[in-house]
Amino acid sequence: MSSLPHLDPAAAASLAAWLRGQESAMLACLEDWVGCESPSLDKAAVDRMSERVAQAFAAAGDFQMRRLSASECGDGLDLFAPGADLSLPELLILGHCDTVYPIGTLAHQPFRVSDSLAWGPGVMDMKAGLVSALFAWRALAASGLRPRRGIRFLFTGDEEIGSRASRGWIEDRARRAGVVLVLEPGLGLEGHLKTARKGIASYTLRARGRAAHAGVDFESGASAIVELARRIVEIAAWSDPARGVSLNPGVIRGGTRSNVVAAEAEVECDLRAWQPADLESLDRRLRGLVSGDPRVSLEITGGINRPPMPRTSAIASLFAATRALALPLGLALEESATGGGSDGNFTAALGVPTLDGLGVAGAGAHSPQEHCRLDTWPPRTALLACLLLML
Repeated sequence: MSSLPHLDPAAAASLAAWLRGQESAMLACLEDWVGCESPSLDKAAVDRMSERVAQAFAAAGDFQMRRLSASECGDGLDLFAPGADLSLPELLILGHCDTVYPIGTLAHQPFRVSDSLAWGPGVMDMKAGLVSALFAWRALAASGLRPRRGIRFLFTGDEEIGSRASRGWIEDRARRAGVVLVLEPGLGLEGHLKTARKGIASYTLRARGRAAHAGVDFESGASAIVELARRIVEIAAWSDPARGVSLNPGVIRGGTRSNVVAAEAEVECDLRAWQPADLESLDRRLRGLVSGDPRVSLEITGGINRPPMPRTSAIASLFAATRALALPLGLALEESATGGGSDGNFTAALGVPTLDGLGVAGAGAHSPQEHCRLDTWPPRTALLACLLLML
């Protein structure tokens, strides 16, 4: 996919002009959706957000709409519009309705606009990306343009907590797709597209020893904390920054009181790597850990959550074609690799060409400083509309 079919410059200019005229409407939609707080662990809240998105898309086009039921997280939303050429595989657009912010965050982190930036919880990751998808579709409809491929939007409710419920939906639809576009924000204020991501694994290592009074009966105890500390030092040394491998012991819990030899302790670990072989190798090493104290047992749970998204030749070609399409819209796109994961990891691992970071440009994700650029938002949305039309 070194190039895309020729796009009439007048058509691209028309889409861009229409979207520039929709900036106020886009901003109003963004404010409304940011105001619909949707933390991943609150199913009812995520479902409310999904319903707003469903209603907006239903009003924007004649979609085949299906709700995907999930018991412990927000439901998924599947929207499909047939294309002009039924022989072509679908184009899959991935997004998510959940955010990392608990209900009530808006009270001290309200939506606001200042100096061509929009601020608020989830504004960049990824409420603005969802708005882009809606208005890209509306731009095509307003211009009377019909995509060549069938377009499937899949919006999930658990991306921020690992996509355990939605992974099967994503992979099922990716197998029918010729290309996948991901609405995660671009990297940094320049909004670089993402052509490679690290794979991710998460583990909990637990140690179980023997409790005892630390003053009266110290020697009969077997400290889970001491054994766990030794293993933490051991596994932390497995990180290899030169290879892009990081193993981070991030959260430690253990013990009951300072005068009690700890019977239990645990550590949560985050493992990331560019190469599948590195993830699999360290997964085996973690599962093979042996306690240095025979009185203390070890147990490890968890595993590989997201496979790496490698920069394949197909992804590189897709980026090059997208970059060429963006230039007439005033966007000089660059590509990047990132240690963060997304649902694009799953689709890329299936061998489907996947381009990530097609949402807004911004910074401060998952923090009180989260914000996105409004000046590049309409042209990036125009680019998305052009991709829907031309891929």
